[in-house]
Amino acid sequence: MAGSNTDLLSRYHAVSAREAMVMMTAALAIGLGCGILAVGLNWSVHSLRLFITDLELGWRAIFFPALGAGVAVFLVRSLMHDNAGHGVSDVIKAIALGSEGLRRRMIYSRFFGSLLTVGSGGSTGLEGPIVSIGGALGSTIGRWLDMNERHKKLLVGYGAAAAVAGIFNAPLTGLIFSLEIIIGEWTYLTILPTIIAAVSATEVSRWIMGNKIAFFQEIAGFSLTSLLACFALGALTGIISILFARSLLLWEKFFSKVSIHQWIRAAIGGLFVGILGYFMPEVLSEGYSATQVFLTDTIRPELGFVLLFVLLKFLACGMTLGSGGIGGVFAPSLVIGSGVGLAFGMILHSLPLDDVAEDAAFALAGMAGMVAGVMHGPLTGIFLVMEVTRGYSMILPLMLTASSAMVVSSFFEIGSVYTQDLIKKGSLIKRGTDSYLLHHLNIKDILDYDFITIGEELLLRDFIVEFKKAHRNYFPVLNKEDQCVGVVFLDDIRPHLFDESLYDLVTMGSVMRSLPLISLNEPISDALEKFENSKAWSLPVVEGDRFLGMLSKSTLFDHYRLELQIQAI
Repeated sequence: MAGSNTDLLSRYHAVSAREAMVMMTAALAIGLGCGILAVGLNWSVHSLRLFITDLELGWRAIFFPALGAGVAVFLVRSLMHDNAGHGVSDVIKAIALGSEGLRRRMIYSRFFGSLLTVGSGGSTGLEGPIVSIGGALGSTIGRWLDMNERHKKLLVGYGAAAAVAGIFNAPLTGLIFSLEIIIGEWTYLTILPTIIAAVSATEVSRWIMGNKIAFFQEIAGFSLTSLLACFALGALTGIISILFARSLLLWEKFFSKVSIHQWIRAAIGGLFVGILGYFMPEVLSEGYSATQVFLTDTIRPELGFVLLFVLLKFLACGMTLGSGGIGGVFAPSLVIGSGVGLAFGMILHSLPLDDVAEDAAFALAGMAGMVAGVMHGPLTGIFLVMEVTRGYSMILPLMLTASSAMVVSSFFEIGSVYTQDLIKKGSLIKRGTDSYLLHHLNIKDILDYDFITIGEELLLRDFIVEFKKAHRNYFPVLNKEDQCVGVVFLDDIRPHLFDESLYDLVTMGSVMRSLPLISLNEPISDALEKFENSKAWSLPVVEGDRFLGMLSKSTLFDHYRLELQIQAI
């Protein structure tokens, strides 16, 4: 009974009210910052896009995507030294491998990179870059507050939630996206601060831009026949999402052979996109205007036009991202999904079926299915479409489409478009496992410092004096450069303690053990392997050549139990 009370007190101590207040305050600051950045990026991109459109340059406009992408990649990669990816992938990688991967410079590099790429007509979206901006802001604040690694990773998740909420004016989607795709935990310290971050970012967005929704729609209802058809639509969007993810890899391989210069690749990809946009302007930039037409226009486009739009948008997005353009797959997933859903509804209406829902209803369901299939986030797809359209009556078809798309995509693909590379490298650990819990421990946070260091030349007689003051049964041995060259354990020196004839003959360098060194930034799993191979209970930790402290198995497993309790709350 006493043991259970101790465990309960430990849990409340681990997640204290003070800790929660600090995290919530940080989440509020992150939310406000992300809200301003999201509004600023959205407004800047659409202003640039409107300026280019108003120029009415005709065929010469095909060079703008090339110019924008080339300058963006040169600026981001060569001048700002940011290895820009698909946005969300960088944030997930930071959660998996460490928040240090999200540097402060990413806040402005991704801002201006996506501004130039999307604003000039690049066929991608702003959501991926703004998520990396939010994650980088969270990581920066965590370093500024000198937080431990677990807390910094949580701040990254808060930033991702705030970014999505601010760019879409959708707080619930921001919350679900972060918990489902980024953080992967549903605990006390993830849910409440994430809510604060998402709500504060949304309120900033609404205060500046007004309470606007991305897409207007008026769906009358959904019959049983149409609900059953959603399974087929989900399977279709699942298959297309697989093709979409694989096409990005193919385009990356293609453009990697075009030029060794990344900005030249991006410019050539932008030129291809500009040519496609000359024949069908709807595929340029985010493409949300086409989706709005699919949802609201009383005069529907012809089926052939919709299918051609889906194909060209599919190609344009692959060329933009595959060539190195700065953007993400969030917006293309929504836009392509809306076109697939609309075409699916048109085909259904050509069949001898009764009581089939209107085409726009399937366009909405297709959006959810495509997001779920590409991101492996069915909840994100469902809530995103509901919030950006206020289509809360569509909950059943959205759920059916998203879930079936997720099943089909998961059957053929291991991981989402964001996580496949991490899975191939073995860097993405399955959530809920021992490895996942250990991975959340940071060596710097669990070092022991209550020991006495000794020199190599220290005689046994002088060691006895030091031993009387010690609280540990080990003594790191340092050379003249304060580098750890070994460790003296009490068990190893005990036989010499009672032989006074050795007091002035035995030095610590002669009885010390040479042990493997643990690097500060190496994974806990590697440290455990060194413990196993050396049979030692404590090992020295270094950063480069500098000795930092000792890591013991007992301290490691104590923190593991605490982490287990935290994750269970």
